[in-house]
Amino acid sequence: MKLPVYAATAFSAAISLALTFVPASGLGYHNGAVQIDVTESGGYYILSDPLRPGISCGINGTTPAKGPVGTTIGTGRRHDTVTACVDVLYGVQRMWDMLRDWLGRNGINGSGRGAPARIVTGTSVPGSTVDFPGSQSFPTQLDLVGHQYGHVVYQTTPGGAGAGNENGGINEGSADIFGTLTEWYANSHVDRPDYVIGEGSDLIGGGPLRHTYNPGLDGHPNCYSAQIPATEVHAASGPMRHWFYLLAEGSVPGGGKPSSPICAGGPASVTGIGLVKAGRVFMQSLLRKTSGWRYVHVRTASVMSAIELYGPADPACVTVKAAWDAVSVPAQPAEPACAPPPAR
Repeated sequence: MKLPVYAATAFSAAISLALTFVPASGLGYHNGAVQIDVTESGGYYILSDPLRPGISCGINGTTPAKGPVGTTIGTGRRHDTVTACVDVLYGVQRMWDMLRDWLGRNGINGSGRGAPARIVTGTSVPGSTVDFPGSQSFPTQLDLVGHQYGHVVYQTTPGGAGAGNENGGINEGSADIFGTLTEWYANSHVDRPDYVIGEGSDLIGGGPLRHTYNPGLDGHPNCYSAQIPATEVHAASGPMRHWFYLLAEGSVPGGGKPSSPICAGGPASVTGIGLVKAGRVFMQSLLRKTSGWRYVHVRTASVMSAIELYGPADPACVTVKAAWDAVSVPAQPAEPACAPPPAR
């Protein structure tokens, strides 16, 4: 996905008429019948979120889309732009709530604000919006909305977006992690949660864009190597999303979840700590990010974060290290040690 350019400014839709905050019925192409939080004004539902500042969805611009009061917003058809906005608004509202409930973050940018989305039917000009370009279909599935807004989270944590392909790969992998977390939080019966990104997408002929549990299925590296800094950013994200799956679910999770490979020299197996706990470690790691972040720095930050959140004797500490070993990111001299678990 194209990395949106985001400026941390105060986004708001200027609506001068009397406002009423309401939940409204929407019909998305990817999510089906949903309830979304909108603003009621002048006989219209305005797709500007009254509860989550800065969140709105417009068509080829920042003016929010709208629909008549008392009707269902959107048609459910894949080419309809208002329908695409319904999917976006539903997805980012679930992501906002996930960040609050699971990860303890205040809004998309960490300061209680978000960014407006645009459904773009022509040329997308970089700006202060999160863009979803298309023509006959739009990339507005839950995990892709979480992915695109995940870039905003990444860019509004310390160090910003950074530069270089390795940093870009970490950014893309982080966005996929946020997309995955959003999909699991929403737990939609229409788009069941999983560990693939953009399944059912029309972008590459109906198949998933990326696999978290096995990036090799996409032709992307499962393991870190000296080639990563020269690898295209989506491919360079392979070790990042692979690490997260191993941390959350482990190498052989069972329960219908797919097994995940371990790179040469890694541990025989990895036992996951659970998705929410893994997400908390990951989010805390981003708060240690610098503009020059590389995979070895993410490893050290995540070990420190696991210890900070859960203590050195918690299984999270050992599993964070094991998951990095399993994707060939080596330990660093500054990496803190885990403590033995307490005797029973």
